[in-house]
Amino acid sequence: MRLGIFGGSFDPPHVGHLIVADDAVAALGLDRLLFVPTGHHPLKQARVEAPGDLRLEMVEAATATSEAFEPDGREIRRPGPSYTVDTMAELQAENPGADLVLLVGADILGELHHWQRVEEIARRARIAVMSRPDAPAVEPKVDVDFVSVEVTYIAISSSDVRERVRAGKPYRYLVPDPVYDVIEGHSLYRNQIDEE
Repeated sequence: MRLGIFGGSFDPPHVGHLIVADDAVAALGLDRLLFVPTGHHPLKQARVEAPGDLRLEMVEAATATSEAFEPDGREIRRPGPSYTVDTMAELQAENPGADLVLLVGADILGELHHWQRVEEIARRARIAVMSRPDAPAVEPKVDVDFVSVEVTYIAISSSDVRERVRAGKPYRYLVPDPVYDVIEGHSLYRNQIDEE
């Protein structure tokens, strides 16, 4: 089995996440792709606004109709900082013999040297960098192998969605319908100050 792992704050998950994930599943021949919302992000915790349980609820809502996508809330439930290396170790133990593929955005490539035990991550999983033709090349500052996967670029970010919600601007079609329902139902992103 080829198991993909797509981590992130997903604050909130938007249609761009689903589009690049769908591209990656097809390009890499993934049997399943886990969406893993970060618990306590050691590098950008101050910029995560929605509580972990609601970010997981939004991921569950966003992925509910896909046969390939699956929400995974382990990092939300795990106490302390969320380190990808711990998630990879758990998934490897739970899925013996599976080919693990970690999806990262091209913008993350230059930050890999800040990650905990990135060399161990690369031993446990293949790192697939989602890139696009118009993006500038980023040189990793660590000596790990990775494969580049070209994905469809959609100019949407979670911080843009949050700012639109906060400003009372339309955002209805930037997120999947069930995610919109969660945001509206919990009045998310209306009072916080965005630091991104």
